Amino acid sequence: MGACQPTARQNGLMQVYFGGDILTMEGDAPVYVEALVVKEGKIIFAGNKADALRQAGSQAQSIDLQGKMLMPAFIDGHSHFTAAFLEAGQANCAAPPVGQVKNPQEVVQSLLTHKKDKQLDDKALIIGFGYDDTQMPENQLLNRDILDQAFPENPVVVLHVSLHGVVLNSKAMALYGISASTPTPAGGIIVRKPGTQEPDGLIMETAAAPIIASLTKMEPQKALKQLQLAQEMYAAAGITTAQDGATHWKEIQLLRKAAQANALMLDIVSYAIFLEADSVYQYLKPEDFGKYNRRLKIGGIKFVLDGSPQARTALFTTPYQTGGPSGEKDWKGKPIIPQNTFNQLLQKAYDKNLQCLIHANGDGAIDMALIADSVANQGKFDKDRRTIVIHAQFIRKDQIQAFVKQKLIGSFFTAHTFFFAAAHLKNRGEAQAMFISPLKTALAAGVKLTNHTDYPVTPLNQLFLVWTAVNRVSREGKAIGNDERINVYQALQAITIFGAYQYFEEASKGSLKTGKLADLVILDKNPLKVASEAIKDIQVLETIKEGKTIYKR
Repeated sequence: MGACQPTARQNGLMQVYFGGDILTMEGDAPVYVEALVVKEGKIIFAGNKADALRQAGSQAQSIDLQGKMLMPAFIDGHSHFTAAFLEAGQANCAAPPVGQVKNPQEVVQSLLTHKKDKQLDDKALIIGFGYDDTQMPENQLLNRDILDQAFPENPVVVLHVSLHGVVLNSKAMALYGISASTPTPAGGIIVRKPGTQEPDGLIMETAAAPIIASLTKMEPQKALKQLQLAQEMYAAAGITTAQDGATHWKEIQLLRKAAQANALMLDIVSYAIFLEADSVYQYLKPEDFGKYNRRLKIGGIKFVLDGSPQARTALFTTPYQTGGPSGEKDWKGKPIIPQNTFNQLLQKAYDKNLQCLIHANGDGAIDMALIADSVANQGKFDKDRRTIVIHAQFIRKDQIQAFVKQKLIGSFFTAHTFFFAAAHLKNRGEAQAMFISPLKTALAAGVKLTNHTDYPVTPLNQLFLVWTAVNRVSREGKAIGNDERINVYQALQAITIFGAYQYFEEASKGSLKTGKLADLVILDKNPLKVASEAIKDIQVLETIKEGKTIYKR
């Protein structure tokens, strides 16, 4: 099994799909049709089989689904497409079920195995991904001393699972110029050894951002190969529209080169990281945003207001129950940038009519987003901006009402109910943890929303994401907010038609309707017709982009 290069079913022929559940995703309740007709990459008919065959004619290619399910392909609400470059070919330091690491010693063993398998010498940079401190035994965290013992010569960088930080050994600290005399930057965290200024290994947020950005540097030929592998990963997940949710300028340039070389088989929507907005504004005009050029669309600007709740760097209005990452008392987190600075930056993007993504996890960061959006709109919310608050995990009920008033889209993250629930219960308490990513309340209030994996923070698996939204069960087996469970159809809307709306693409994607693109996915089972606990086991059999197969299992 595996991905494949785009191929038409049969060049020049119409295709007629029938013989299985064909779910249109049109409307607020499931609607099925008997057959779907595709011509030149678009849907030209959705209805009964007899009419479909008549319209297609005798030369059409008939595709019998043999009881399998056909539905619109999945639309990625938020992930980091170019971060797949980091994960591919690096050491897996993740906890189960993504990896096998359960303690710092197993992190080291994974890195050692990687070094041996890749035949890396004693000067080579070694990179691991997926380190989750919340899954380590109590008081046993990865640090520079543990890494130094195993790697006295190699620089080692272990990416935190949140993608908001790293753990470095001494050689890596020397490589990146970090020492006891290095000041902690605004919006950053450098965990120090107790009683000293000596860095302990964990570095988060703005202090880690330049290090993480440097890891994607590679030769153009290798970059194009990694890009192809990344596309294959997304296609295998049934995704035909992917997001790069915080793109550095050098990565925008890479994506543009790939587009010009016709190397993109997916639609990719890229949002430039706000830290480099001035470079983006210098080289791209407002009219260069918001439209596809050979499958690449520069969607707008991505802002980051806080960190991650599991790493205790998200910004809240009330203290963490467990203190800060460095043992701080009465710790509420801290903003990446000040409110006034963000107000000005958002205003500048709005003045250029750019769509904006705003990363805000804690309720304190969500307050910042609401304030800046109101200031930039001068209290009037009549423009169709479709500003997206990414994650919005610890949103309050009053903030949900503000989202409706200010026409903000919430891109939620229900995978946290499985992967990080134990950390949230410990750090934030039961009331907040049970209300995390409250899709049911948000939908009832009228919030436009999507759901996402934030890959590589959680696996690129849309069916597992649906499972989390429907079941809300932690990896420890605990129910996490039963009142916020949504039904299966709503969970599918969040990764299809609602995703199309998020990108201003509801007229061409997200449902099976005459005139829309033939972006399709075939599943081995219908999520609406299996037990809710079995949804995560459903397999993507085939992914079709504009009538061409880009993945087949």
